[in-house]
Amino acid sequence: MDPRPLTADDLPRAAALSFLIGWNQMQRDWALFLRGGEGRALDDGRDALAATAAVIRYGADLAWISMVLVRPDMRRRGLATALIRWAVDALDGTRCAALDATPAGREVYRGLGFRDLWGFARWALPAPLPVAPGVRPLAPGDWPALLALDAAAFGAPREALLRDFASRLPRATFVATDGSGFVLARDGARGPQIGPVVARDDATARALIAAARAALPGAPVLDLVDARGGLATWLAAHGGAPQRPFTRMALGSDTPGDATLLAAVAGPEFG
Repeated sequence: MDPRPLTADDLPRAAALSFLIGWNQMQRDWALFLRGGEGRALDDGRDALAATAAVIRYGADLAWISMVLVRPDMRRRGLATALIRWAVDALDGTRCAALDATPAGREVYRGLGFRDLWGFARWALPAPLPVAPGVRPLAPGDWPALLALDAAAFGAPREALLRDFASRLPRATFVATDGSGFVLARDGARGPQIGPVVARDDATARALIAAARAALPGAPVLDLVDARGGLATWLAAHGGAPQRPFTRMALGSDTPGDATLLAAVAGPEFG
């Protein structure tokens, strides 16, 4: 069984694989990899694909490796390593190939030459958070400033991704009234996800996160950057709970952008 290109027809079974493993992606998330990059699938005809990997490109100098997933009954056969090698080869010549690794995956990636940059953790936000002033709903005229701020933080343009997120849960998209930050959110197979959150200071980040949380049902998740320790303390004090850690890693140059502007990332699959 050899890997083949991931196609639009595979998306239902790709989403079935990520759901089976416990992740939050929907078919719409998987479709973004076909629009902005490419993927590979190992297909043995079951309801969920046997294994996958994907890459998404953000301009010429930065790309993300994502969705390196193996169905539980197909593990320990070297499939993940083979798919990672495909992704690295597919991005040959890209200045920075980056990814967000789980603790188990981190050792595999280090063996392939990736190095640690910084960490973040997924948090569940089951409780309401204190709403603060200084934010308002995103308006169409805010997009140029939002995209410029995100490009400064992330280091590469990703307009298509951000506009897709904003269209999915528009009631949970907010900007700081002084232009210093924004928050987006999207739906997920297991519940909503808040992110990215870009903010120059923790007070702005708190107001943005609280506004998005108030607009969402259930227990949304948020991928909080470890360097924002004050935000972690604030979330824990109001009923938030960390679920799992991730490490941002890179092959080639370091990721561009000013990571100090990031309060929460878009998600490990998107950077």
